Amino acid sequence: MQRNIVSKSLFLATALAAVSYTNMSCRSTGGMSGRDMTVNSDNQTTMMTPPHDEQAAISTVSLGGTSGEEIKRMMADYVPALNENLGDIAMVEIYDEGLIVTMNKGNLFDVNSFMINEEAKEDLRRVAYSLRQMPNTYVVVNGHTDATGSKAHNEKLSRMRAVQVANYLKGAGVDEKRLLVDGYGEKIPKYSNKNYKGRDKNRRVDFIIVADNDTREYIINTGSIR
Repeated sequence: MQRNIVSKSLFLATALAAVSYTNMSCRSTGGMSGRDMTVNSDNQTTMMTPPHDEQAAISTVSLGGTSGEEIKRMMADYVPALNENLGDIAMVEIYDEGLIVTMNKGNLFDVNSFMINEEAKEDLRRVAYSLRQMPNTYVVVNGHTDATGSKAHNEKLSRMRAVQVANYLKGAGVDEKRLLVDGYGEKIPKYSNKNYKGRDKNRRVDFIIVADNDTREYIINTGSIR
């Protein structure tokens, strides 16, 4: 069991290093299926999805066992502050041993563009502030697109969006060693792509937050958070 935990910690170091935000050829993961839909209070169709690629990425590097439970407690402790700072612009989801922060405001990017809109920069500065309060974590910036354009083009565009946002977070004081990127193209829509408002909100970035390697190794060796 201990060997398995250590191997997962080493895998995390390898996997995350492979997708550093300066690498424009970073990986893309698989798709999802079986989507259901609900209509929210704004009369917008919201995609209710089963476990998807972002969640699977967290599970892949989860330690499990007593070490995993310690990490879960650590990550849960971050949620109140995240909700206080970002609650009006993002949804914070606890999943396994990590967090997923989904930006719920649209207009981060124009159609077919990876340049961050000026009105979105204040939101990203708030994200950067929150991330600076949790320095013992890695942050994977996940780029997304609407469903216009080809899938291949959208995957490339989503990675470029993730790189752009990661660079912006670096400029806002987040340690670049913590930042990684991935691109999902049009695979994980949060809203319907059949109308303008839905497509606008799907042009977004999400953030996966997991414990960094130093924290994982400390927990493995001592059994608790320092």
